[in-house]
Amino acid sequence: MPTSRPNILLVMSDQHNARFMGNAGHPVVRTPALDQLAAQGTRCSAAYCPHPLCVPSRMGFLTGRPPSEVGCWGNGSVLDFDTPTFAHAFAAAGWESVLCGRMHFEGPNQFHGFQRRLFGDSTYSLSPEILGQGRNRTNGQTRYAVEVAGHGQTGFQSFDQIVTDRACRFLRERSPADPPFCLVVGLMLPHNPLICSQRWFDYYMGALPPLELPTPREIEHLHPAIRAWRQRRDVDDLTPLRHRRALAAYCGLVSELDQNLGTLLRALRQPAFADNTLVVYCSDHGDQAAEHGLWWKSSFYEGSARVPLIFHQPGRIPAGRELASVVSLIDIGPTLLELAGAPAMPTASGRSFARLLLNQPSPSWPDEAFSEYAGDHGDRPSCMLRRGRWKLIYYSEFDSCQLFDMYSDPSEQHDLASDPAHRPILDALLADIRQRWSAQRMIDGLQRDRERWKTIKDLPPIGPHPVEHHQPLPGDNAFDFSQLPQPPSLLRSLQNQQGVFPAVGR
Repeated sequence: MPTSRPNILLVMSDQHNARFMGNAGHPVVRTPALDQLAAQGTRCSAAYCPHPLCVPSRMGFLTGRPPSEVGCWGNGSVLDFDTPTFAHAFAAAGWESVLCGRMHFEGPNQFHGFQRRLFGDSTYSLSPEILGQGRNRTNGQTRYAVEVAGHGQTGFQSFDQIVTDRACRFLRERSPADPPFCLVVGLMLPHNPLICSQRWFDYYMGALPPLELPTPREIEHLHPAIRAWRQRRDVDDLTPLRHRRALAAYCGLVSELDQNLGTLLRALRQPAFADNTLVVYCSDHGDQAAEHGLWWKSSFYEGSARVPLIFHQPGRIPAGRELASVVSLIDIGPTLLELAGAPAMPTASGRSFARLLLNQPSPSWPDEAFSEYAGDHGDRPSCMLRRGRWKLIYYSEFDSCQLFDMYSDPSEQHDLASDPAHRPILDALLADIRQRWSAQRMIDGLQRDRERWKTIKDLPPIGPHPVEHHQPLPGDNAFDFSQLPQPPSLLRSLQNQQGVFPAVGR
């Protein structure tokens, strides 16, 4: 337990691939603030989201529970008012619990345990021209969102700038006489649209090495669930140039995110905070970012399911260390509470890995993470179990699996599911999945979500004070479509694209 109650600054980005940091070994991406944070703290290199989609993952993160356990199945899910979060737990223990920026709360409650909200969310940040419509949306999951990529700016950049400024103002105005704070800062980048400043776009277009993309023959031999995923999003025919432009913009967005993080960290360099603040950086899920020729989230390859996670506390958490134990976002709340010396959350399913961070013996740590996906864009439910070196992905649509050895094959190029020598491992992991998880339950839950949303979507906001959400200024969104090498493809609507399907086997 700490000798005094530490302040907590937790920064959560949106859709950051854990490999895209200099401290994680990326050869090109420039992330000096993240690199400094990792050099001064501990980077968790096997951290996973509980659901590779924004709202369910974030609600799992806040509650310390699997998203399906708290009734969150998709991006329209509304967390119940009375579901405890770590924001409630810190407030009850005497911290001031504050949110600034994105948390993707749906429904009238925009606080869920936070006592103050310095700034709201980014729902209205994109102009209609940049956003697009239907399946042709730059913030969505179809080829259009890869084809419309390049240099310019969007409301997401201005949103992050305002969030950063508001958080810095909060830190500047803090008095030593104030109670300790738990400040959660939610940034939007590097979430698509894949549009970054020209400076970074030009740099990465020149700096990125040639991309390794699957050939048409390799695509034919992919697992049927991955082939279906690709076809539903129409990404099979994206050209290498399209991928490169999109990846250059994604890298640029990561660097822009890093600049905002650097501003926040500099604001902590005042005596009141410097030696007694626990800093955490994470993301809600990843982005495939052209790995395996895929993009966005909604899959269980590492790019989508694994998240960046860094802890820093001067004189307490070891500096320059990599923690390779498997952890989950649902473990963060319990871990923060233990590190801060606050009472635990009795409702949490996640476990504290504070002892691991402090480099203390933890023989009982299970070294596993479970993640689930209800389906979207025509996908059916699937799930992932990472335990030690093994990672099993189960696809209910095909009642089949992928199995990877993450120690010898971290890029997931060799599926061992059909290898007889690995059958006992597959059977053991699959038995665990069948005991804890049901595809039909996911489908039923997603359907209930849609019906529930119809009832409450127009309710007025409820909370301790009004929340100011982002309203972009006229110059915040600017993109010259003539820079594109070809006009973007326009896709027709897809039946069942919201992810609700006929019943499937459990």
